[in-house]
Formats: sequence, structure tokens, C-alpha cells
Amino acid sequence: MGFRPFRFAISFGGTPSRAELVAAIRRAEAAGFEVVATADHIGSRHAVMPLLATTAQVSALRVSPMVIANDYRHPVVVARDGATIDILSEGRFELGIGTGWIEEQYRAAGIPYDDPKTRVDRFEEAIAVIKGCWSGEPFTHAGRHYQVTEVTCPRPVQRPHPPLLIAGSGRRMLTLAGREADIVGISPLGRVASGFEHFYPAMGSSAARIDHQLAWIREGAGPRFDDLELSVMAHHLQVTDDADDTAAELAAEWDSTPELVLASPHVFIGPTGRIVETLQERRERYGISYVVFGSANLEAVEPIVTKLAGTRCA
Repeated sequence: MGFRPFRFAISFGGTPSRAELVAAIRRAEAAGFEVVATADHIGSRHAVMPLLATTAQVSALRVSPMVIANDYRHPVVVARDGATIDILSEGRFELGIGTGWIEEQYRAAGIPYDDPKTRVDRFEEAIAVIKGCWSGEPFTHAGRHYQVTEVTCPRPVQRPHPPLLIAGSGRRMLTLAGREADIVGISPLGRVASGFEHFYPAMGSSAARIDHQLAWIREGAGPRFDDLELSVMAHHLQVTDDADDTAAELAAEWDSTPELVLASPHVFIGPTGRIVETLQERRERYGISYVVFGSANLEAVEPIVTKLAGTRCA
């Protein structure tokens, strides 16, 4: 049976110098990665759009924020920046976007941290604004959270617009992603997560949620479900011959069980060959074909990516 071909992204938070960043990008490109990504955190990480613009300039890779925090900037600004990178890269931009969720970073920057419903309401409007801005025509939106009048933006190269990745974990966000996105990023986070202290315990139980999450995506997508690309980030990758012992240690840290840790769609533990098989098995079972690795794991995942990038068969 054939499946959607594997795609792999490498996520950079930044490097001490341009030269080191460029060298790492080119190494990833040679290994078979298709996308360079970067997360949108307020702190010492490099800013998203400049890093992606540099990547597009020095490589032929696609570029994507993974993911823009909607609450950190106005959607008209996101649309303009994304369209500009799409033009300058000649059609290699993918917009990854979510609501934003880390309360500490909101507080540090003086951004109001609203309740989840308000943040998702605002996000839903933002998607309409971004798509409207990318239409090539003057666009007006009169919503509760955004009001724009006859706004115009650069027209992206890709039609009808650059691929849109929406990331989320709960029912409303994943249903929205199924309806509006081209790529759905499935997060391990639970409903109450507001900071990193919740993150790893959520990963420890994520295997118990994945079937529900896929059902919510399907609910939103309807007949277009098979056209969607499903993505996860490899939040924990460890190449080791002692997978059972490693899983037991993580289970103790994450208040989980070794079985759930090993089954998490966001965790990859074992020797290289076993991780290759795990990726294939999860593509077959869940349809997940787009996997994002952190740049700290570049050396470890090079042989995995080289073997699987672009392959369709299980």
C-alpha cells in the first residue's frame, strides 16, 4: 500500500553566528530535509521571519515557522511578511500558525493572556484575515477581534496561497485545522497547558489521545481529509540500544508508563533502524508523514532522513 511521501523539517532556534547557521542549513539540505523551521518563542531565540528569509537565501529548502503565535502579531503583518518571503523565495514558504500558549512569555512581553476560548476565537478570525489578505484583492473584515478595511498585501507566488499548517491539540483547534489547513500539526499538549511544566507530562499521555485527535481532524475536514498532510514534532528523540530502560526513566519523569512513552507519536527511542520502522509504522497507522526534528538532533537523524525522505512505501 502506498502512503503520502515522508517529508522532514529541521527546526532551528538560532546559532551563535550566520556562518554556523548556514553550515547547519546546508548540512540538513544535503541529508534530505525538505523544510527549515523555527519556533516562535519570546526570548533568546532568533526572530522567526529573518531566520527564514536567510534560509531561503542560502538554500533551496522550503521555510516555515513552526509555529507563529497568533497573539504576538497582527494577522495583516503575518500575511505581508509571509507573502514577501514567498515572493523572495520563489514559492517556498509554508505558514505554520497556532494560537500561542506559553503564559510566561505573554507576561514577559506585556501581552494579555486570555482564556482559551478567546484565544481560539481570535485565531479563527486571524485565519480569515490572512487568507483574505493573500487573495490579491482589497480585503475587509469586521470581526470582534480584528477590523480591517480595504487592506491590500503582496500576492504570494503559490496559489491559491502558501500551504497553511495549523497546529493544535484540542477538539476545537483540530476541527478548525481540518477545515482550514493544508497541513495539520498535532500537538501533545493537554487542555490546561499554559507552560512547559505541563509539556512533558502531556507527552507521556499523548498516545492515549492521538485517535481522538485524528477523529477531530476528520470531523473538520470531511471529504477533504485524505488531502491533508499530518505532522508531528519529534519532541524527544534518543538513538540508543536501551530503549526499554530509557522509556522507564522517562515514564518516571513524566508520570506515565514505559508503554505509553514508547507509543507517543512525539517520541522516538531506539537504534536507528528501529526509529525508521517506527516512522513507517506511525505513517501506516495514523497517516503521519511530515516530521519535524530539532536541530540538536541533526547528526543523529541524518541517516534516518536520508533513508526515508520522499519515500511512499511502507
